[in-house]
This record gives sequence, structure tokens and C-alpha cells, in this order.
Amino acid sequence: MRRLGGNLALAAITITAVLAALEGAARWSRASRGGGREDNPLPLYTEADPVLGWRKKPGARATYRRREYTVEVAVNGQGLRDRERDPASASFRILALGDSFVEGYAVPLEATLTQVLESRLDRPGCPVEVLNGGTAGYSTDQEYLFYREVGERFAPQVIALFFYYNDALFNDRDNYFGRPKPLLEAGREGLVVSNAPVPAPTPRPPAPPRPPDPAPRSALLEWVRERLLRGAPSAYDAAGRLGLWPRLGGDPVGEEMRVYKKGPTPRIDGAWARTELILDALRQETQRRGAKLVLVHVPNRFEVRDRDWELTQRAYGMDGAAWDRTLVRRRLSALGDRLGIHVLDPTLALREAEGSLLGGSYYAYDPHWNARGHRVVADELARFLGERGWLPACYGSQRG
Repeated sequence: MRRLGGNLALAAITITAVLAALEGAARWSRASRGGGREDNPLPLYTEADPVLGWRKKPGARATYRRREYTVEVAVNGQGLRDRERDPASASFRILALGDSFVEGYAVPLEATLTQVLESRLDRPGCPVEVLNGGTAGYSTDQEYLFYREVGERFAPQVIALFFYYNDALFNDRDNYFGRPKPLLEAGREGLVVSNAPVPAPTPRPPAPPRPPDPAPRSALLEWVRERLLRGAPSAYDAAGRLGLWPRLGGDPVGEEMRVYKKGPTPRIDGAWARTELILDALRQETQRRGAKLVLVHVPNRFEVRDRDWELTQRAYGMDGAAWDRTLVRRRLSALGDRLGIHVLDPTLALREAEGSLLGGSYYAYDPHWNARGHRVVADELARFLGERGWLPACYGSQRG
């Protein structure tokens, strides 16, 4: 019995020491990680605009300090997150339009899809430029107006418009989370901004510094909780039933998420109808200027990762039969067919990257692509342009 008691005591001491070491490591990891998604330096490098709602300020700089990255955003003299560009350059030009995925504030400039694509395509004697026309928070209506206001100055031969799931709903709104933006309506001579000039945002006093989150009772338990939440929602819920943390479910479904709901949804259907008007106007504008247009679907992370889809369904209490994570890309594809616009869907390539030894294409907590995601999408767009024969003549035979 004395030997058994000694062994049990030794085991208890060993387990306690190991748990203490793991707790210390978890606390160090928590203290050393970056800020959270509450960090929003967008107002530091953008300014109000009566047509676009907001635009980037030439020469401005700001730094995103978030949990998984610290990235500086620098705006060039043309108001782009890009290297300096000469509008008079004779290079073959591709213009990427989009929101924060294209602006790429979650990765350094050289890792953005536009810079990666340019490095893939630019050759001695065959110059190709890929311009970054992305601005965080933009939807399709602002991207269309940006092309008319800014993008056309660069005379791009190819326009790639990147479409994220929430673009549909915000195309049908005059504000983006309270920040005024243009609302386009059909007029006699095309689309017009119904709320022009777009009101400037209401000045607000600077927000007080956000107090740090209270430290959890156990950083190790919090570490386990976070990993189960992202990687194994079923196990997370099982532990929740034991009272270790609140179970998933009960969160209200945001309206923008209803683009994934099957069946008639009048508000969403109306938003898609307005989106179609905007894309048709962009198609006509690019054709008039002799440019080619491609729509690039930007998959929500749960369209790529099965475990994120499971987590989303559990978090919002979604009935699996009533929701379809492929709905946005299928509606976008059908819209492209009706308008005669090519649609590029990189979902499969991004899914394949999830099984790579190099890691996935999205951050674990932030919803954006990481550097690998930008490379995957750049490669898909380069392949598309080559197969369609949309690259300059110096690349060889063109298929038209």
C-alpha cells in the first residue's frame, strides 16, 4: 500500500507539473498574440467621398494589429494599395476590383493576389501590370463606380471583379454598418446614385481605449475550448453539455447570411436583382471600352472548410435542409450565364489547398485568405486568363 500510495503521489505530482507547464505555455501564448477583430484602422487611411462613400487617401498609412497578423497598409499616389503606377504606361493591364479580400490588408503587399499575379505574368519584353482596385467594405455598386471614377484612367484590358457573399445584400443598402454608401437605381440613361451626393458619415468622438479582455480562469482550458470550437464543433458541444462552457446555438442569423437560405426570400431576391443590374451596367461599360470582364467568386470560409460549415450551422441553429452553402456561387454562375459574363470559381482549388502540407488558405479566426490563399487564387486567375486567351499577344497565339 505504501508503494501504491507513493506511485499515486508521484503520478499526481507529475500530472500537476505538466498541467502547470501547459497552463504557463497557454498564458504566454495568449499574452503574445496580437489584438482581436475589434482593431479597425480603416478610418485612418480612408476619407469620405460624395460618389463612392469612402475612398483611400493617397499617401496614407495604417497598421492592422490583429490576433493572427500585423500588417501595414500603405496607399500610393493614385489612391490604391499598390506600388506607384503610371497611367500613361503602355503595359498590358489587369484591374482587380473588390473589397478587403482584394485590398488584402490581412497580408503584406507583396503577398496580395494582385502582386502575386503580376509576378506570374510579367515577362521581359511582355510587360503586364495587375492593379489593386480593392477597398475594404466595398460592395459591387461601389466597385462599379470606382471603375468609372478611377479604374478607367488606367485603360485596363481585363477587369476581374471579385464577389463575396455579403455583396448582394449591401448592393441593396445605402449604408455599410452605419457608414453611408451609394445606392444605385435604374435611370433613363443607366444606373444613377439615388442618394447623391452620398452623405458624409456623422462625426463621432474617438472611442475610448478598449479594456483588455479579462484573463480566463484557465488559459489552458480556454486554449482547448477555442481549438474545439474551430476544429471539432461536435466535441465542443459535447463538452458544453458537461457545463465546461456554453453550448452552440441560439445566435440570431444575420440578414446577409440569408443568401444561403433556400426558397423565396423577398429581400434577398430583390438584392440579387439589383446586383444583376449593376453587373450588367459594368458589362456594358467594359465592352464599350473594349475590355474583358470576369467575375471571381470569393468563397466564404465555410464554403471551403467542412468543419466551418458545421460550426456555422450549429452556432445559428440552421436546419440543414433549409440552407445551402453552394447557393451563392450557383446564383452568381446563373447570373453570369444570363449576362454573358465569365465566372471563375476558385472554391475547388481552395478546398484542395486545405489538404496540403503547406496549410490551408484561410486564417483560423480571421475570415480572410492568408498568403497561401492569395497565391491559390492568383494561380487560378492566371490559368483562366491563359486558357481564355486573354493575355497580351506577346504571350503567343490567342484564342479570342
